[in-house]
Amino acid sequence: MNNKDTQTGNVKSKSKNNLDLKQSLEKMKEESDYNLAGWKRAQADYQNLKKESEKARVDSIILANKGLIENLLPVFDNFALAIKHLPNELQDNNWVQGIVYIHKQLQDILISEGVEIIDPMGEVFDPNIHEAVDSIEVDEVEKHNTIIEVLQVGYKLNDNLIRSARVKVGA
Repeated sequence: MNNKDTQTGNVKSKSKNNLDLKQSLEKMKEESDYNLAGWKRAQADYQNLKKESEKARVDSIILANKGLIENLLPVFDNFALAIKHLPNELQDNNWVQGIVYIHKQLQDILISEGVEIIDPMGEVFDPNIHEAVDSIEVDEVEKHNTIIEVLQVGYKLNDNLIRSARVKVGA
């Protein structure tokens, strides 16, 4: 073999090596892209898991609060009834004013925890949040299907109905 043949062989060998290197580099780039895409999916899955875990934590707190609040509502209702039926001669009594203040504190706590009081006097009857226990004959047409009397207020907790308001509706 002569020098020219050796140079041609070296060029072909280098060309083959370059082609092998390019193919190897391309394969590594594909593998790198695949790994990067997998890493991005794993990151997205992790972020979704964090969000779901936080939502589950908040939901469990809300559920625990709901049970406690449902147990407190009858006490709150009894305070309201006692205050509503307070004899006139006791209205200015300091002890009675203290009880009224405690009722207001309890109301403020319930509201701060997401409780909404449904007191629908004069509103149009809505069977989704009101329970009609009776109907009352009314002369005015505009009072038909309107709440005439609230027997018991209702409650929502974070926009979820806990108890319907019990009402009498104009007919």
